[in-house]
Amino acid sequence: MVYSPFLKILNLFKSGKSDHPSPLLDVKAIGQLYKQMKLQPAPEIYFPEDYSLYREISNAINEGNVNNLTRTSSYLDLFKKHPELHWSFIAHMVSRNAGYHMTDIRSHLLSHVLNDKEQQTFFSFLERCNAAIFDDAYPQLLLYEKWKLTGQSSFHLLKKFNVSIFMRKMWDEFLDTRDQRVLTLALIMNEQHLIQQRILSDPNLNIGIEKWKFFLQDRLEFTSILFPFGKPAPYSLAGLSVSHFEKVDRRILLGKKLYSVLFHPFVFPGAFSFSIQHPHTGSREDYWPHIYSKREEKRHLFSPSLRSVWENIPHDFPSSTDWFKKQPLKVMSPLLTMAPPGHFSMTRRWKARTSILLNLKRD
Repeated sequence: MVYSPFLKILNLFKSGKSDHPSPLLDVKAIGQLYKQMKLQPAPEIYFPEDYSLYREISNAINEGNVNNLTRTSSYLDLFKKHPELHWSFIAHMVSRNAGYHMTDIRSHLLSHVLNDKEQQTFFSFLERCNAAIFDDAYPQLLLYEKWKLTGQSSFHLLKKFNVSIFMRKMWDEFLDTRDQRVLTLALIMNEQHLIQQRILSDPNLNIGIEKWKFFLQDRLEFTSILFPFGKPAPYSLAGLSVSHFEKVDRRILLGKKLYSVLFHPFVFPGAFSFSIQHPHTGSREDYWPHIYSKREEKRHLFSPSLRSVWENIPHDFPSSTDWFKKQPLKVMSPLLTMAPPGHFSMTRRWKARTSILLNLKRD
């Protein structure tokens, strides 16, 4: 059973046809927001209590940004306390999948394709993306929590955390309208543009494998985002396949669709129950123990825990130019509509895929 306030979440996604986009902001509202974001901001003045809060949140970021496991847990903890923060639950479930992809590198399938150096640098690429999003988004969520507890806004501190003016204005909009879906889409847009600027557009980017290997894997939809839901033994799987990872617009559209899938009335109750009952380990055994095992054995596919195969990597994220600074008005277009979930069942496809892999292993 799903209890209030989570029933309110389900009600947001029950109206409208599932195969058509539903409107959010109109063109006029988007134009006004864009104009405000482009205004030259006034210099910020910080008081002693601001610096104290900044240090407090910085310490919380450092504690939460140790590895994929700590990030994933931090997102869920915040969502349980503040279920209006839909993005925090999306981030939790997508971060679970990031952990699966990290341990997949050490599975028999990919470890035979990539040498040790390629495995390490591919992991470092995934880890840096995961950590960069947390470094940017977590202070936003904590400042919201502080506002909720005290009634006093400290969102001007987002500038000290190097968060885009885009999100500073979108948080102001949320505090005024309480539109959870608009805030969620804004966070999806912000984090994908952040990754595009800081990591994917880096001319020195080296993911540790030849480009053809990476993009072949991408085009063949080897990577999927999966949300276990329904009754256990075994869980059903909802989600979508990832393709064209290098294109920011495609990732934003994927994020919008994943939002609709995860909060679909058929999916959300079971997905939330799964997240509570199964602490994230990075192993796919968490959701399908009849197929995967953290131990190497003949009857199961090997899917190790994250701690058993990867060590923590320290990260440094220096200040960078605001990604929004030179963007045209059309960058705001994802805020016009919600994306329909479409066909999102992955159970049959994943059963077929794992059956093939099991048969290959046993042969």
